Amino acid sequence: MNKRKAITLLGLCFSLLISRVNAEEKIFLGDLKPMKAKFGFPCDMVIRDGKAAGFEFLVDGKPAKIGLMAHTDSEVVFAVPTGVRKFVAVGTMPNYKRPSRNVNGRDVLDGSWSYEVLIDGVQVYESEPLCAYVKKEIPINVEIHENAKNITLKTYMLGDGNCDHAIWAEPYFIKP
Repeated sequence: MNKRKAITLLGLCFSLLISRVNAEEKIFLGDLKPMKAKFGFPCDMVIRDGKAAGFEFLVDGKPAKIGLMAHTDSEVVFAVPTGVRKFVAVGTMPNYKRPSRNVNGRDVLDGSWSYEVLIDGVQVYESEPLCAYVKKEIPINVEIHENAKNITLKTYMLGDGNCDHAIWAEPYFIKP
């Protein structure tokens, strides 16, 4: 092998090693069994097909495929897997492409709920109402301390509860 090929090969191996060292392991919450799950209206919690309440949902303006749907008010508790240091998700909603109407036929504001995250019962994140965000998407990024036992994901109804299909899109625990 000539010197040039050996250097190229060595560089490729080093790049692969560095990318593996910096790789993060993701654990989809939909693959875990919740310790507790309470919803304001019965619904299928785990989304794997990119549809929620019959509508697609978006992350960064593009259709997403996986998530958890929890009609407000909701509370879902998961055990924190060993070694994870972060929880990430995007708070969003089904892409209704129209304003919703309540039982009286009046238009209602879609996205009138908020998100909250607790670690071992201590609040570590609280959002504004989803409708306050222009894209109706809320990036959620929470650090998890080393000895954390559980994480609680809550949604709160802030309006009339009409079409309050709160979605935790792409919810992952991250291992460094």
